[in-house]
Amino acid sequence: MYDIEKINRIIDDINRFFIDLERIKLDKENIKDSTNLHGSSMLIFGIINRTIDLAEEILVKNDLPMPSAYHECFPALGKAGLLDKSLSYELEILAKDRKLFAHHYYATKQKEVLRLSKDIYAVKRFIESVKNIVKKEMGKK
Repeated sequence: MYDIEKINRIIDDINRFFIDLERIKLDKENIKDSTNLHGSSMLIFGIINRTIDLAEEILVKNDLPMPSAYHECFPALGKAGLLDKSLSYELEILAKDRKLFAHHYYATKQKEVLRLSKDIYAVKRFIESVKNIVKKEMGKK
């Protein structure tokens, strides 16, 4: 059984981070401002981290093995038929890109943050997939 309260908290966090990211209205010009660059970086990092938390919750509740690396959560969901393969791939790449912020923050480039600020919207599709997964499971009960 899914922990609906936990899933909702994770989704609420992600949505809050998206709202803050959208307020920045990141583009080629305003990313030159270090406040926008660093703020956006941390919001993207937060979205990716909470998305991984959400993926792990789905894996655990479906008795699927926990991968040894964060980015492997999404292919595992795809392989189990719980996630579309193309979305699984997009999220895997985002999770790999997380390393830019976690381990190489000092080397983060404006171009990478700008790209990720667009790619991160795959997470919204993942949230909808999770909602459908949970609804389907709840309908079986």
